[in-house]
Amino acid sequence: MEPATRLFAAIHTQNLTPVQEAAVMYANGRSDEAQRVLQQAIEADGKSDVRPWHLLLGLYRIEGDWQSFESLAARFERTFQRAAPNWLSEESLAYLPPEMRPGGEVYCALAGVLDRRSAATLQPLSRLAQHPAGVHIDASKVTAVDGEGCRSLAELLATLAENGNGVVLTGAEHLTQLLRQAVDGDGGQTPCWILLLELFRLRGLQADFERAALGYALAAGVTPPQWRPVLMPIVAQRDLQEKRDQPRYQAGPEVLRLTDVVAGATDRQLDAVQAFAAERQYVNLNLATLARIDLPGASALIGVVNGLAAGGKVVRLLRPNPLVEALLETLHLDPRVQLVRTA
Repeated sequence: MEPATRLFAAIHTQNLTPVQEAAVMYANGRSDEAQRVLQQAIEADGKSDVRPWHLLLGLYRIEGDWQSFESLAARFERTFQRAAPNWLSEESLAYLPPEMRPGGEVYCALAGVLDRRSAATLQPLSRLAQHPAGVHIDASKVTAVDGEGCRSLAELLATLAENGNGVVLTGAEHLTQLLRQAVDGDGGQTPCWILLLELFRLRGLQADFERAALGYALAAGVTPPQWRPVLMPIVAQRDLQEKRDQPRYQAGPEVLRLTDVVAGATDRQLDAVQAFAAERQYVNLNLATLARIDLPGASALIGVVNGLAAGGKVVRLLRPNPLVEALLETLHLDPRVQLVRTA
């Protein structure tokens, strides 16, 4: 394994490209600086190199800045005369049936403030209860919430659950964070509390529900709501056949998914990688939902996967976001490690 100190020294001494520089800055938690570097690269030579565009779009997506994303995506299409990446990642949509994808019959996007005007957007979904595909509510572009909008969405979610209708809620974590900020110990924000609790029920997060219920009870002077599990069908998913040269020989999960942030060389997810790889010849690591990995974590991951590849194992890193991909390449990923990029 190449020591982290050697990798860090290489980063600080080599002449990094703007893409590499931005990837390292982002890994270090310096998102604003990474954004400026990418914007400068686009302004300086935006017609010949597409990678700064992809990294900046990826950064906007991670940060939930859909207005900047859509503005840059429109400019991308004018510049390169081809489609830009979508706001919703291919990973998040790949297993959904067509009816639940953007533009589909049971897809509903909420944008801006979740308020009384949102009720009109949500109304068609209430008439589609029992639709065989379920319904897909995209809350990833919500920027703020108020009582009336929260009441409308909470009532819809409760109705769908009672009717046994499948629900996919994109942007649930983002919406949960907005709701936490809105209530913040304020017992007068009852509709926001109710929607927050409904989201925890829908996602099966009983511990989070019970903590929020206690917070609501203390703030509002009421009895804590009781946990009731939501019983609804699993949304039908399309079976995507992945091309492969070798058959599936091993039992158990074929892919290990890394999520959120990997921080430090001793992050638990890195231990999981080594345990997952120990008994497998084919090591598939899905990085699509890995938002960020810091430099110590990245150097440790590189050391592990390079060592596995050198030992004759087939290692594939699946669909990392553009910033993570650029960082891994900067840290000298072994060419025998297969990098499967986002389409």
